[in-house]
Amino acid sequence: SSWVRGVARLGECKKRQHSDLVRNRVVVVMGRGGENPALVLPGSAKELLSGPSYAASKLAAEDEWIASVDMAGFEKEMNELGKTLAREQGAADVAHLSKIIWWSRLCQYAGVATMWLGVNPVSVFLLSLGTLTRWTIVGHHVCHGGFDKCSKGTYNRFKFGVGSLWRRAIDWLDWMLVEAWNVEHNQLHHYHLGEDTDPDLVEANMDYLRTLPVPLPVKYLACGLIAVSWKWWYYSPNTFKHLKANERRKAGLPPLDGLDKPSTFDFSWLLGGGDQTFFDSTEFLRSCLLPYLVQRFVLLPLPFLLLSFAAFRAASLNLLFAELLTNLHSFLVVATNHAGDDLYRFEKHCKPRTATFYLRQVISSANFACGDDITDFLQGWLNYQVEHHLWPDLSMLSYQKAQPIVKAICDKHGVPYVQQNVFKRAIKLIDIMVGNTSMRKYPTAFERHADLVDT
Repeated sequence: SSWVRGVARLGECKKRQHSDLVRNRVVVVMGRGGENPALVLPGSAKELLSGPSYAASKLAAEDEWIASVDMAGFEKEMNELGKTLAREQGAADVAHLSKIIWWSRLCQYAGVATMWLGVNPVSVFLLSLGTLTRWTIVGHHVCHGGFDKCSKGTYNRFKFGVGSLWRRAIDWLDWMLVEAWNVEHNQLHHYHLGEDTDPDLVEANMDYLRTLPVPLPVKYLACGLIAVSWKWWYYSPNTFKHLKANERRKAGLPPLDGLDKPSTFDFSWLLGGGDQTFFDSTEFLRSCLLPYLVQRFVLLPLPFLLLSFAAFRAASLNLLFAELLTNLHSFLVVATNHAGDDLYRFEKHCKPRTATFYLRQVISSANFACGDDITDFLQGWLNYQVEHHLWPDLSMLSYQKAQPIVKAICDKHGVPYVQQNVFKRAIKLIDIMVGNTSMRKYPTAFERHADLVDT
């Protein structure tokens, strides 16, 4: 039959393709992150094009800028600018922080004051925005030490939100334990950006979904579910895991296998079961999740029972919807920072504050629209990701000042400076998450090897 003949022709075609592969000794390049093979070269070729392989020996058109960067000059200008910005911080930066703190508080206060009136988008948005900005603007920059010196100890990284439940409740109460955030984000993410040891490397963390043999709509649905729950489902357990790993290291104990794999919430923990490899689930539930859960969803709406059950119900629903929205909002402005097919990954670790370090912070980060307090506030001040990664311990005001200067330095040296609308970056993020695209691999042969660390 025609069907049988068609199958036979297909078989012959497969055999010819296989013999061609054997004859030409085709090389297929594929790396960690689950991407499909993106580069096929005959074995006789002496050079691999850059993009999908760290082992590339020839630069693709998109990477030709690498060969012309004056690394010494780039390092000098970034070092000098960082020192100047730090030196100029003072009372104006603290006053600016105080203003932003009040904006964040007013969002929360207005949301709480109106949430009993009925389920409504205004209360939901204000509650969500207040929660987001307390984390991404206030907690974020204070915990990095951006105000250690200029605030005369008022906003100090070694005091803010740490040491007791009281300090956490006063300074920054969220699903994540502040001490855990300080380890995972401030230390590991910032100083391993784009490496396999970066705990927030989206492409590596989403390897399971990227390679899962299911239709794309199912993958998109999974991305949506992650986006509205990621703070308690992924970020809280993952940061706590790295805190416990850091405690093991300080105690002189060997690291546990699988530490590089993302940890997510295990519902078996609620029944005393589940994976206990990296931490005790009871300790995690008690110290990380329970304080925020009780404060946000029990104590906060409870007084409205004095008015009526309808008021309590409306308040509780508004808080629930605000939780979903603040997860989605934070996912939009956080997860998009370092994911996209125009950003880079790196094979080896590098020393901090070197030319390679500065270069990586630029080419593995993406900025959004920025320049005024309202725009920046709505995006959680995460729209200055390039500048923030260059110098993590500066104030929000310093990043506003630095942004046009940094962009000019990058333009001068031919270094790609990615700045795009946050929603366009979200599309690039989703494409990475589902496996439609992959990040570029910076060719190791073109690294400044004096800056690298063998691990």
